Amino acid sequence: MLDDHAQQYLAAGVRGASAKSIAAHLGGFGEQTGDYPHDADDFARCEALLDAVPEFRARLSEMAEVNTYWHALSMVWDGLRNSAPDARSVAMRQIIKPIEALDPRCVDMGRATLRFGAIKFSHQDYIAALAAKGGRVPMKETPEDQAVRDQAYNVTADELRQFIERYEHLDAEKKDITDQQKEVMAEAKGRGYDTKVLRKIIALRKRKPDDIAEEEAVLDLYKAALGMV
Repeated sequence: MLDDHAQQYLAAGVRGASAKSIAAHLGGFGEQTGDYPHDADDFARCEALLDAVPEFRARLSEMAEVNTYWHALSMVWDGLRNSAPDARSVAMRQIIKPIEALDPRCVDMGRATLRFGAIKFSHQDYIAALAAKGGRVPMKETPEDQAVRDQAYNVTADELRQFIERYEHLDAEKKDITDQQKEVMAEAKGRGYDTKVLRKIIALRKRKPDDIAEEEAVLDLYKAALGMV
């Protein structure tokens, strides 16, 4: 039985197609579309639902029953939740893209993927499509298939963790550099320099002299027209 807060949240209307998929499967609220999170924004909407309804978070592994996309994402959900948004989106695409390549309802249009019909690509369908690509289509998933699948997901989780940790390491380095730049400006200000002017000079030094000269000429022309010279 859901508590009052959870019921009020669900009654107010769940935001996001993938979050609605969770509510439909775990709580029987609304129609099951099979939608799954594609990026960090979709993921955030799912997290908002899970925060509001902790009972759903405890049962998130059951989303693997919906389709193979949820099967893959639910296995690494905690790792995605603990990652930075940009890294999270990249990691999710790493997981989703290979599945979409085997999903007969998906058509890759380069910059976007078009989907025809409901998202009913089950994990059994995925295993069969994967086997068919290798020349063998099993009638049902065997223990050997399950072992291969589990190993594949373990590899995916390890690779995902590596991407996330590399990104977080670079993020930490970027923060260190930003802090050092602030220290330089603080020191310059302490010596009496105008830091706003210093920042403008730094920006100018990154540009081509011809571009600067052209911009200054136009600026002088406009100032003259307005009587500002």
